[in-house]
Amino acid sequence: MAGNLLFYYFGDDEAYFKTLQGEMRLHCRLAYDLKKVYATDEKKIQSLFLTIYKTRPAGIFIDFSKNTQDYLHLARIIARTPLEHSMITVGLVDYLSPPEVLMESVATGVNLTHIKSAESFDVVFDVMSLISPGQMSHGFATAGLKEDLEAGIPVKIGYIHNEGIHFETDYKLTKGSKIVLNHHWAQKKTVPSKTVTINNITSMNLFYQFKYAVDAEFMFIDEFLPPEGMDEATIAEKKTEREDLIQYHHKLLSRWIDDNMSRSFEKRAKVLVVDGEFKFYQDQQRTDKHPYTIRCVPFLQDVGLELDRFQPQVIAFAIDKKEKDNPKNTQQALDHLVNAIKNKFSDISPFIIIFNSEFSSKQCQDNLQYANIMAVNGEMSVDLLVRMADIFEKKMASMPVTTPKKSERRVYIKKTNSASISEIMIPIKIVKLSESDMIFQTDIPLVVGSNLHLTTPVDMYVNVQLTKNQGKVPEYHGLIHCMGEDDKKELRRYVNSIFFRDHDAQVNAETEEFKKLNEAKLQEKLENESISAESKEPETEGET
Repeated sequence: MAGNLLFYYFGDDEAYFKTLQGEMRLHCRLAYDLKKVYATDEKKIQSLFLTIYKTRPAGIFIDFSKNTQDYLHLARIIARTPLEHSMITVGLVDYLSPPEVLMESVATGVNLTHIKSAESFDVVFDVMSLISPGQMSHGFATAGLKEDLEAGIPVKIGYIHNEGIHFETDYKLTKGSKIVLNHHWAQKKTVPSKTVTINNITSMNLFYQFKYAVDAEFMFIDEFLPPEGMDEATIAEKKTEREDLIQYHHKLLSRWIDDNMSRSFEKRAKVLVVDGEFKFYQDQQRTDKHPYTIRCVPFLQDVGLELDRFQPQVIAFAIDKKEKDNPKNTQQALDHLVNAIKNKFSDISPFIIIFNSEFSSKQCQDNLQYANIMAVNGEMSVDLLVRMADIFEKKMASMPVTTPKKSERRVYIKKTNSASISEIMIPIKIVKLSESDMIFQTDIPLVVGSNLHLTTPVDMYVNVQLTKNQGKVPEYHGLIHCMGEDDKKELRRYVNSIFFRDHDAQVNAETEEFKKLNEAKLQEKLENESISAESKEPETEGET
């Protein structure tokens, strides 16, 4: 029906789809349509993006249980592409999915991730809470508490080198600051300390969907803080031990880099495709399978930002056809793009291929005063662009590269490698908790819509939203997700136990007082009995 909210389930689990239908029917108070779509071929799965772009759904559920990598790729391109409408994305995994898939689902940029189970209420509750806050109540018991916990902000690792690590995040950091980063090499004790120092932050040359690229330096071994009263000789000895350990773990990391250099691969050539029809997603090979990086956008909303973020060597620009309603990729937009390149990005000087052009290559070069242009009269040709990109990729690969010093070698981490996911650890205080959501406070400024990872009281993620109650310490509403049935039951027990904490504490205090009183009475009784016994002892007769 026209005007209804449109939802898609991209998957092949008929039983779960019916469960989802039932939960929506029970709890959604808005008019909606829920449609099931499934594809098995990687080209067809990638083409589902076009369905989203054309029909503008309010939300999509992407099932990663089958054809996992193809559907994860779909989730990534959705997260990286600027859309003209807001949309909630939910990743779905099952109990047979490896733990890495759950983590990667969150890292792709989906809003929520749920494990398919009989506990399916939260899937609908979370989506409705994001689409229409306050429209749906979970009705579960909510306990008040003040619990200080540690939470992790997921980040993606790009590469590692002998001194540190390069990662991307939405969390705004400060140069020179120290943070706790829970990363793969700390877990494996190659680099025991999780503390890193932020050396550089930029919004340029990004690979993932995040806002910032960060370079951080390892501490290797936590700083030694001598306790009060420790003598100078012992302090000097401890500091020497620390320096020796730093050198040892430097060597361990260097050895790891030696062992993994052959598996490291950097996609040096980058292609930016500006095309309102997304020809690269129309029954084409997955874009991440090319030996270079391809990013597709429908139009350039902010030319400087896009060029900063991606820094492409090749730009394909498809001019919108004249009959298109509200054209955005116009000749004027092209002029703006070329002027921005000449004025601010001359060091990049990308090669521009114009499709649907009314002018020849020579005319475009002359009109735009830019030599690196090829104009094509016809529509966007994926084959032509791929051939051009192949040429640039081979050209860049053949360029002489100075062999990096041992200390400058980089190992690039594949996006599917579990080591590519790390977490910035921050303190939070939970003030309200139910089995479906929580209210928490933190001095750390969080990005609304981002996710936090908690391992206490159970392993779970929370989607971060602001509350109306903003005091000195910012307060956030967290929608709980990424929990299986066992964790859900454990969280339910934990919430219920909070209600009995004060009561149990009072009972325990009364019991303890009663025990003390009994012990005092018993002791008094024993002393009285002892005195009484002494007074009744017979007198000893003297010698005769």
